[in-house]
Amino acid sequence: MFNALIGAFGISLLSLTGVFFFGKNPRLTLLHRFILPIAVGIFLGIVFFELIPETMDASRTWGPVTIMAGFLGFYLLSHFLDTFHHHHVDDHDACTHNSGRMILIGDAVHNMSDGIVIASAFMLSPTVGVLTTLGIALHEVPQEIIEYGILLQSGYSRKKAAFYNFLSATTVIVGVLITYLFMSSLGEWVFVLTGVAAGNLLYIATADLIPELKHSHRDHFFKTFAATFFATLLIALLSIYIHAVDEHVEEPPYSQN
Repeated sequence: MFNALIGAFGISLLSLTGVFFFGKNPRLTLLHRFILPIAVGIFLGIVFFELIPETMDASRTWGPVTIMAGFLGFYLLSHFLDTFHHHHVDDHDACTHNSGRMILIGDAVHNMSDGIVIASAFMLSPTVGVLTTLGIALHEVPQEIIEYGILLQSGYSRKKAAFYNFLSATTVIVGVLITYLFMSSLGEWVFVLTGVAAGNLLYIATADLIPELKHSHRDHFFKTFAATFFATLLIALLSIYIHAVDEHVEEPPYSQN
């Protein structure tokens, strides 16, 4: 749990990146162009090579149900909270103080779900947990910068925007604590968490980030696709290597006659 909490705390600190990077800076465009496709690749690699196999191995019957429930559940949540991910919020929609509050509420819910995903990933292995945290961090950086700007345009001062944004981000820690709190009572049903986490990351990658990349960086499609492909390939190779090492370690030593 300690590693998951450290990762969650690091994610919450990323809410302050907007203070340093917000503004019309060409580096922000480059950040957005290359960090998001890498995050997509990490998410897809973790989903298809770690979370889904682990969930399916635990239950061939209920595993697919939990994955689909995770995907559809976050799809439904994104409908009720337009601020689930804020890539598509334009300046006109964020001109009132009320919209700033909605941003913070939606971000708090979103970050709590990230905490559940991080904790679920660390349950599988420290490596999967670290990679999942890295993917979420890459996804959070441009999002938090944009969100900070929206809060400023909603009437918040720079200090208040930074403080409230950080406060809403700390719910990722709450998500980790809640997951570990109920983990002991789940017993053999822990696969429900990995299934929901798989559905969550799959939704973020396919329904949120990929459409955003296609919309914002159409002229650089092959560069963003290559970044996604190689990130996915890296996670796949790393996952295969880790499982091969684990199987070798678990093999009983040869008996000597």
